[in-house]
Amino acid sequence: MFKKLGQISATILAGLLLVYSATRSLDFISLTLPPDKQILAWFGLAALDGGLIAWTLAYLHGSKGWQRPIAFGMVVVDLLGVITMFTMDTLYNTGQNGMTITMTADEIYWAVLGLSGVIGLNIAATVASHLMSPEALRAQAEEEADDKIETATLAQITNQADTLAAEIAPVVAADWVNKKRVQHMANIGNTPVEGDNFFGKK
Repeated sequence: MFKKLGQISATILAGLLLVYSATRSLDFISLTLPPDKQILAWFGLAALDGGLIAWTLAYLHGSKGWQRPIAFGMVVVDLLGVITMFTMDTLYNTGQNGMTITMTADEIYWAVLGLSGVIGLNIAATVASHLMSPEALRAQAEEEADDKIETATLAQITNQADTLAAEIAPVVAADWVNKKRVQHMANIGNTPVEGDNFFGKK
């Protein structure tokens, strides 16, 4: 009972801290957007706290094969991104309130680049995870096998073409000669004599 209670308590604590970090991250992302685009900050948050939760669940319950190292790597990346973002937001706001040194433009610049990198890695990892799924790898292997069979078949057809041509060409040529012979033999004696008109009269 106490073990289960401890797990529940740890889960609640993690949830509360994620809410705190998500709020901080959302505030910092909002600083990089114009006033009429603030809604986009929620989508950026998906690559931080949302990505951390999603990749953790994927690693624990849904990943197979190469998907597992991808998911684990993204858990680490998103965790570092979450820590960095809520730290940056805390430093920025305390600096604005005069409690600490104000963040420089260069520091904000690198923080924005870091955020963009985390978002980009989440997109790339999502694509890679789908491409490296066992089902996708099996389908790719089957398609490669089909391509090899088709290529080998075409090669065999090309290799046998000369032999087949040498075998069939004389038969086709002889048949053509026979047909032409019959056609022209049938016309012997029917050739119009000079001076005959179209109707056979002079």
